[in-house]
Amino acid sequence: MAEKYHGVDVIERTEITREGKIEKVYRITAYTASDVHFTLEIGEADFTKAKVHELLTKKATQIEDIKAL
Repeated sequence: MAEKYHGVDVIERTEITREGKIEKVYRITAYTASDVHFTLEIGEADFTKAKVHELLTKKATQIEDIKAL
């Protein structure tokens, strides 16, 4: 089975919450199998290889399903 996404790029961002806390957020961009560009933002707690792969696969599949309508 071919990969659902490719061309992954990660940008680490530091944001300040309304409460004044500093937190790291990762902006991940990728392309679906049919080259639709998409972006996810993931908090530091969820930034693991397995979780990122799961979220990218889920989003790419959702986009491809909508595109197939």
